[in-house]
Amino acid sequence: MGVGLADRRTTAFARSPAKQPLAIVNDRAILDLVDLDDAIALVRQAMRDLSEGRVDAPERWAMPVGSAGLLALMPGAMPTHGRFGIKVLSLFDTPDGAPAVPGHQGLMLLFDAGSGRPLGILDAHILTALRTAAASAVATDVLARADARTLAIIGAGEQARWHVRALRRVRALRDVRVWSRSRDSMNDFAADIADEGVRVTVCRSARDAIDGADIVCTMTRSSGPVLLGDWVSPGQHLNLVGSSTRDAREVDEAAVARSRFIVDSRANVLSQGGELRAAIAAGMVSPVHIHAEIGEILAGTVQGREDDAMITIYKSLGHVAQDLAIAMAVQERAAQSMNTVWADW
Repeated sequence: MGVGLADRRTTAFARSPAKQPLAIVNDRAILDLVDLDDAIALVRQAMRDLSEGRVDAPERWAMPVGSAGLLALMPGAMPTHGRFGIKVLSLFDTPDGAPAVPGHQGLMLLFDAGSGRPLGILDAHILTALRTAAASAVATDVLARADARTLAIIGAGEQARWHVRALRRVRALRDVRVWSRSRDSMNDFAADIADEGVRVTVCRSARDAIDGADIVCTMTRSSGPVLLGDWVSPGQHLNLVGSSTRDAREVDEAAVARSRFIVDSRANVLSQGGELRAAIAAGMVSPVHIHAEIGEILAGTVQGREDDAMITIYKSLGHVAQDLAIAMAVQERAAQSMNTVWADW
């Protein structure tokens, strides 16, 4: 007599490996387990690992979804840590009048490199917020002047808030200036960081915001420059954070050409860094304008800022090494949060 379907299923399950706990970690659990100080330390080491060849990662990939969104994939492995993973993101513009939802949503999947077993599923929105602000803090720490006290924020979204909190950990900020196309967004931002121990000024223009600022962070969805090179002052440090595709840019070619240009990943920025690509296309710089990866400066193999008059730019595309580093710490500590959900797998 043949084996029935139910019997085959029973046999298959009987032979399957013993189930293991899989951590499902939402935004609340991530914030229980990793704070900004942790994130900064983890990203600092991750960028050294990347520049020293301890991260395997292809270029990130994206495809359009309808007319308003993208599906983006960021895979990578850190063999020395025994982990690999992939961040899966939906990137959507929220239409005017629609319920407020994050523009970046998705999941980070973490695996064991020895067995291939899934270890964790993490909320990618808060993971991205943490690692992006941490990356800017790491760059600011080694590139901004030691006496930097004034921060200009261009764009008043969620990342602006995270950046104020992160940069206060590496510089004794006293003043924060903000400019956004939306007056309501600027006012909301000012109210949200009222308890951060800094004075906030809502500015009339982006140029007013950066005039005299020591550190400038651009975090917009603009496809074209919001800052011009003629506005940039000697000694300023800029973190370019908002533009993440090859056709979008937040500063013009002149700003790139005037700066010592540092990146998270040389290969990725040459392929997808809109500001650098535009400056190269205009003939104002060549690919060798990339002075270094931030990991090389952190390792001490390349010098960053040389004097107080130098203009430095850090182009932050974001890298899966940063996501993996924080995801590993979250997964290792997952049992310490009551917000972690466990599933047999």
